Amino acid sequence: MSIGKNALYFEDYVLSIQYFNQVIKVKPYLLEPYFYRAVAKIQLEDYYGAESDLNNVLQKNPFIPMAYYARGFCNKNIGKLQEANMDFDNALLFSPNNQLYIINKVEVLEQMKQYDSALVWINFLIDISPKSIPLKFEKGKVLLMNSDTIAAYNVFSDIAKTDSLNADAWNAKALVNLLMDNEDNALDDYNKAVNLGTKNPGTFANRGIINYRNKNYRQALADFDTAVQLDSLDDNILFNRSLLRIEVGDYNNALADLNKVVSLNSESSEAIYQRGLINGLLGNYNDAINDFSLIIDKHPSFIPALYNRADIYAKQGDEKKAFIDRYNASEIEKKHKQGKDEINTNVKVNDDVNIDDAIASIASLFISESASDQNKGIRGLVQNNNFTVDKIDNFVVSYYQYKENNGIEPKLYNPLVIQNFNDSKLSPAKLYLVCKEVKLTEAMIALHFNSIDLLSSKIENNQTDAINYFLRALDYSLVQDFENAINDYTKAIILNSSMVLAYFNRANIRFKMLEKDNNEKWKNEMENSFNNSLTKNKDKIIDVDLIKSSYNSSEFEMILRDYEKVISLAPDFAIAWYNKANIYVYQKDYISAISAYTSAIKIDNDFGEAYYNRGLIYLITGNVKNAVSDLSKAGELGVYQSYSILKKINSLIK
Repeated sequence: MSIGKNALYFEDYVLSIQYFNQVIKVKPYLLEPYFYRAVAKIQLEDYYGAESDLNNVLQKNPFIPMAYYARGFCNKNIGKLQEANMDFDNALLFSPNNQLYIINKVEVLEQMKQYDSALVWINFLIDISPKSIPLKFEKGKVLLMNSDTIAAYNVFSDIAKTDSLNADAWNAKALVNLLMDNEDNALDDYNKAVNLGTKNPGTFANRGIINYRNKNYRQALADFDTAVQLDSLDDNILFNRSLLRIEVGDYNNALADLNKVVSLNSESSEAIYQRGLINGLLGNYNDAINDFSLIIDKHPSFIPALYNRADIYAKQGDEKKAFIDRYNASEIEKKHKQGKDEINTNVKVNDDVNIDDAIASIASLFISESASDQNKGIRGLVQNNNFTVDKIDNFVVSYYQYKENNGIEPKLYNPLVIQNFNDSKLSPAKLYLVCKEVKLTEAMIALHFNSIDLLSSKIENNQTDAINYFLRALDYSLVQDFENAINDYTKAIILNSSMVLAYFNRANIRFKMLEKDNNEKWKNEMENSFNNSLTKNKDKIIDVDLIKSSYNSSEFEMILRDYEKVISLAPDFAIAWYNKANIYVYQKDYISAISAYTSAIKIDNDFGEAYYNRGLIYLITGNVKNAVSDLSKAGELGVYQSYSILKKINSLIK
């Protein structure tokens, strides 16, 4: 327990979870390991897994305010706002003046749009800490959200008077002035913020809008350029700069900005429409037609897109299509539907005034920034690392156990078939099941070639010993001679039809041969499927009933037959089920894959790799709830890549 706490303190969150798991296995009645494991999971943004642990804690002891707070924090981050509000209320029963609990409750009330209640709590905190600038910022923000613009302006003005060197105060005041159409006052406030050295891209973006409206194009462009330098991924800023560039006739650079906007936000109809106009002006007629067609598909009654596409068709000499578009536009006009579909192509005001940053220090006990965030290993906030999304590979038999240099001991899978073989002492060394193979050195390769020669001599003297063929096949596979490996495994099976590991290894080798030729293609397909699953566009989620595999080859059938034979001979061999499931994944038979992973998990409830792969397949097929549950369990069992995926899921479902 103490080692786990130390690991948690030093931000080794994944490692700490493994230690808490060990305590829970031995003493499941203790609440402390569940609580600390929940804290580690929160740091890794596994809010569902943490919530489950905290439920366990509170069932054991319902009088722990920090457990209510932590669970409320989880519920807040997964969008369960009513539950979060109740948890913070329960925490406040034990500690009524706790600023941490109250500010989190305020955030939940804001998300629930209960602004009046939020203001009551904020005023309560201000009474306790009347000089707190972050609390006053929060009050101004809530007033603004509650459409009480004048009261918000008064709050921000008061902050600017009290703390005149606070650039964020002038930013906030400027935004309210801008919202009230007091552009001259807003410009003065933004100038003060800039003079104070603000690095807020919204400041320059909004000042750019004011200068744009005032026809001060040179300064407006300079402001937009600065805003883009500060935040190159803000599609609103890029869109505004594109409009300015269009205004001054800089069409090529405007097109570059619009391309970037669409790459950042493929649903931006206004950017696609403007891009269509620019493509038309630049003579990129096919691109223009594609853009206008995207708009018309989404907004069939948007008349300008129909007329513009008609003009492009006419320029291409396709009068028939031009006539159809003009006719359709005319019919819509006659039916007075021109107001049905509209696209706002005006500049976009940036409402980022850094108010959230101002209260960040008091809003959360969790997810603190630290040097370990940049660690590319497994220390710290591993969910921020950009892991390649791919399923975990098949387990294979090897003489070598792979160990990562990360402090986490890999789970040693030692099923009965491996135990029995090792106990027989028939091999020169102990066999392991591994899903990541050791890269052999020249000395190791030479050792296996010598072993092949030795076993070949034995086979010449006795061609009826299945073990010698099996061991030579294993050597062949380790030196990448797959054809001879398969031949020897087949001979071993002929001599001993109940040799489980021979069937298992032959299936693995056959798959490796397929994988060698198709691995890059398969990985790309997996990555694309995963990326599509993390979109809010449900049309991109895979319908498992419509899947048709392009890999139903005879090779796959032979591989599956071998795994099925293994399972018939050793039905409790969980890893055979797991490998079989992986084959179904490559065949895109996701229903069968899920079933096989489930069989593996029923045999071994701590099979982290099976949870991880099943979680990915659930995600790809649109079952987010089950995906989150499986990925959380996989992370708990040491498959740390899960946390990066959970973070991406959280960003969509909040």
